[in-house]
Amino acid sequence: MTSLFFSLFSKLSLFVASAGIGMAAYFFFAGTDSKASYDGGSGAIRIPAVESRLHLPMEASLLARTQAPVDVSGDSNGVLYILQHDGKVIRIDNEGTTMKVSTQYADLSDKQTDREIGFSAIAFHPEFLMRERPGFGKFYVIAAEKARSAMPDFIPQFGFGPETHQEVLYEYRTDFPYASNFKGQRREVMRFSQPGREHNVTSITFDLYGHLFLAVGDGADMKVDNRSASKNASSLANAYGKILRINPMGRNSVNGKYGIPKTNPFQLVSNALPELWTFGLRAPHSLSFDPFLQNLCIGESGENGIEKVNISEYGGEHFGWDLLHGSGLFNLVSSSQLAEVVTSPSFAIDRKSQAMGTHKGNVIYRGENFPSLAGRLIVANESGDLVVSEPELKGQLQLLDLGSVSDRGISGLRTTPTGELLVLCADGSIFELKKTESTTEGSWKRKPLYCLQLIDPVNARS
Repeated sequence: MTSLFFSLFSKLSLFVASAGIGMAAYFFFAGTDSKASYDGGSGAIRIPAVESRLHLPMEASLLARTQAPVDVSGDSNGVLYILQHDGKVIRIDNEGTTMKVSTQYADLSDKQTDREIGFSAIAFHPEFLMRERPGFGKFYVIAAEKARSAMPDFIPQFGFGPETHQEVLYEYRTDFPYASNFKGQRREVMRFSQPGREHNVTSITFDLYGHLFLAVGDGADMKVDNRSASKNASSLANAYGKILRINPMGRNSVNGKYGIPKTNPFQLVSNALPELWTFGLRAPHSLSFDPFLQNLCIGESGENGIEKVNISEYGGEHFGWDLLHGSGLFNLVSSSQLAEVVTSPSFAIDRKSQAMGTHKGNVIYRGENFPSLAGRLIVANESGDLVVSEPELKGQLQLLDLGSVSDRGISGLRTTPTGELLVLCADGSIFELKKTESTTEGSWKRKPLYCLQLIDPVNARS
């Protein structure tokens, strides 16, 4: 751990020195023809083309019809909870062997809700059904609220103008986690002031140890200059353009409402927020955690139609924004030096040249229905396509054939607690992808991938 810290610290020192005297540069990452990489001559991303279609014995099983679904989470019994844009949560239970029953579990909106932006993310604690554990009965939601609703915990360092709205991480707790309707309490965990309607707090997810990751955009979609919101991403002194990692059960934060894991990478860096996990992100979204390799998969809407997926292995990574963009920065630092500071994306695609829609989700597949997809990165876009690749793009990109589901458009890609694929469609339909003519047991009877009983409770909060 000590060697890892000093390695990260040396990289951060180089970055701070470069940024401090106003120097930035393009950089070049050498790689195979199929790997997404940055072009040192133009600052653009070289992107492989999609070369083939992948046909699997797959059928889409309709689970529910909802209104504007934005996120899905589940408990260890396989019960799914669909968060809608309007704050309603739909519960999908399994009755017997095959029947799925959907009911309204909760309506989380109130008079402070900014209904235009609405709700964006939901995550159930891995201990939700584990009585006598700190996470029992708890789940978390990101809600947009009207400007000046309350005093924020975080404000942007750059590009801050009149507040357009606030975004809040709420904890909900119930003593009856098996109930079909929510009855319990709400607690505010942290609050963000937002200067713009875009590039906000868009996604949350848990790791195996009960740490909660939050994807926080750089604050606003505006011109890149020395005073714009894009500068938030490279500064360690603010929460914007970052991934945060917290322990919702702790209380050692400044506001006393959450904990900061002692293994966060910037704990000992002067003037850095201890909540930070990674930085250098423009508009991160669609967080997903790989329980096998314990990597964090981060979707990102890049500049000029470039859609990316970044993979964080240890934390502390700088993913390039806004050092790297197409505005003609001076090449004052060698590409080899920047390569020591900036981590290249694991996946990138130009949705304009590929005639694809906006990136809507990304997961590393760990289910059992489709062995040929095991360990592969799957990226969804709103056009209705699923792009399949190796996490490090060692092979060609392929389009996964979804049949008639593709015609509905995709608004999200998530997984069940057992690792199977869930597709959220623009028309509100929720599908689980199963083997063709699958058995009635399905994926609902398999053990969940997040099973804290197998983890040493002494180290689970580190």
